[in-house]
Amino acid sequence: MDDQEKLLNDCFTDYNTKLAGNQLMYDYYKGDTDALKNYKMVTNRSNLQTRVNFIKKFIKEEVSYTLGNKISYLSKTSDVKITDAIEYNLSHWSEKHDQNLLKNSLIYSEAYELYYINKLGEFCSRLLTPLNSYVLVNSDGDIELALHIFKKGFDITTIYIDAYLPDKIMHYKGAINATSFTGEDTHYFGEVPVSICTISDVLDQDNLFQDIKGLQDAFETNLSDITNEISDFRSAYLIVTGVNIEETDLPKMKELGAIQIPNKDGTVTWLVKNINDSFIQNTLTTLEDKIYQISGHINANEKLSSNTSSLALRTRLISLENVCSLDAKAITDCNKNRLRMLFKYLLVRDSVTLNYKDIKQVFTYNIPSDDLVTAQIIAQLGDKLSTETGIAQLSFVDNVADEMKKIEKQNKANSIGAGLLTPPVVVNPVVTK
Repeated sequence: MDDQEKLLNDCFTDYNTKLAGNQLMYDYYKGDTDALKNYKMVTNRSNLQTRVNFIKKFIKEEVSYTLGNKISYLSKTSDVKITDAIEYNLSHWSEKHDQNLLKNSLIYSEAYELYYINKLGEFCSRLLTPLNSYVLVNSDGDIELALHIFKKGFDITTIYIDAYLPDKIMHYKGAINATSFTGEDTHYFGEVPVSICTISDVLDQDNLFQDIKGLQDAFETNLSDITNEISDFRSAYLIVTGVNIEETDLPKMKELGAIQIPNKDGTVTWLVKNINDSFIQNTLTTLEDKIYQISGHINANEKLSSNTSSLALRTRLISLENVCSLDAKAITDCNKNRLRMLFKYLLVRDSVTLNYKDIKQVFTYNIPSDDLVTAQIIAQLGDKLSTETGIAQLSFVDNVADEMKKIEKQNKANSIGAGLLTPPVVVNPVVTK
């Protein structure tokens, strides 16, 4: 076994070691929590399990707030060609690509983009997660190799492994060794064609799963317990004293909803549980409040004060906005490498030189914003702020470069129209005697 094969095997072994932990993170996103898997069942009693998936709710909220509006790409040098190249060469990508990338990153702390060229010669990306891939990064932050582990069709027993190296792609079936090697291919990029979207450098120790797993389990366990208490409450016991009732008479009494007692000293009462609902509600409220506090999210169902201005709503969202700003930075870092790879391919295909460093990514959070106030600020700044930068601050503008083109086209049309409406200047002829 040579050094390269040994390194690939070590990476594959590490992937399998971490697989169970990564699977548990995904299970919690789906709602399959330890609280429900290990819930204590009581024989012949109500055993309902109440699922309340805070992790999925919070991840969807962060994705919606951060990427509900499309990312705008601005050229720092106002180079229209570079923004047009991005718009055109990524137009065939799914509209949900960035959202799914961020979602996977929030589940596992990091996710990956694998770049390839399809049969039409288009630059494409496949989303990968720690469940189906492994990326090795050296001490300098450079990607040394990436493994893609997958299955084909209806064959759920055989795994296939593609090893991406800077100069080639090596294919294996079942394992990584000389006998399982099935061939290799080349790629266009001259480096491992992968980008990493990392939410935290601490990885599996700094994500929503680690932050609220215990609270999530406690909340579901307590809520399931009280649900079952209520369900058992309907099976209260009937106490009959001072008289004998035949067992065969009980179904008839239940059907009629009445009991006839021949003995005047006989009594009939119900034996029911005295449930302290305040204690239970306080416990659930405390757990829920801690979940929202630690996650940095807000409970949108809470009653708002009379002040519902956009500024008041924005202030309420400040904690969530701080979380989303970190998410945006993770996407920005990943996109920088994505654009670098795209421009590298365009240089090979079209001999066009484009600089990814010229691109600025603008995120417009999908949260309440006062565009009227923003417009007033832009107007007051006047010529101290460029039109392009001002337009980028408005929440309803998705593509700033396209908007600038429309403005230029409109101004050109207006100037031509103004010229047509201006009456010709008539010069009086000079009369000589």
